[in-house]
Amino acid sequence: MLILPTVLVLGLGLAACGSGKSHSASTSSASPSMSATGSTSAPAASSAPATPTVQTAQPTTAPASPSDSAATPDASSIDPKAVESGDLSKDEYPEVPLDKSVSIDGGVVISLGQLQSQDFASGPGEVGGSGVLVPVTVTNNSGQDLSLASVLSTTVNYGEGSGTPASEIISASDAAPATLAAGQTVTVNRAFVVPAEGRGSVKVVVDLGADHGAATFRGAAG
Repeated sequence: MLILPTVLVLGLGLAACGSGKSHSASTSSASPSMSATGSTSAPAASSAPATPTVQTAQPTTAPASPSDSAATPDASSIDPKAVESGDLSKDEYPEVPLDKSVSIDGGVVISLGQLQSQDFASGPGEVGGSGVLVPVTVTNNSGQDLSLASVLSTTVNYGEGSGTPASEIISASDAAPATLAAGQTVTVNRAFVVPAEGRGSVKVVVDLGADHGAATFRGAAG
């Protein structure tokens, strides 16, 4: 009679030990998975600055008589070999005020919009700063397509006389279309760093390449 209770006690003890080990093993096996889940973090968002995008100016149909008020500058000072000799000043028509239009050879009219004072951010490899946005309008009355992107050049100098060359901010400027068809006009915005104290006298030269004289404008900007 004493054997039966003893066997029961031993059986219950072994069952309890087995239950404890099983619970411990279950808890242990779950821990790595929970730890791995808890330590996982979302990838950090990229903070790299966006690269400025240069926009290409879009041509539109020219007004019916855009050259009525355009000045035809004296071409006697133009040297056809100025580019070859390296003296670009002899490729420039006489200066006109900033608000005038110039009809250069071949029936192409060049004018400037209102110069606007702006602060320009710098793109890769550039130095931004306070400057002037120069809207350059080219109207093609020549009767034939005009190459533009490969030849259109705009330079700005500030100060009296030849002045100081202003740096262009390419990332804040428009790109010119490849070609301007006959009867079309386009405005290409060009951005230049010009200190406030230098804006009392600004010279803008718009050149359409070696086959044309350069239109030259001067006046106060902003």
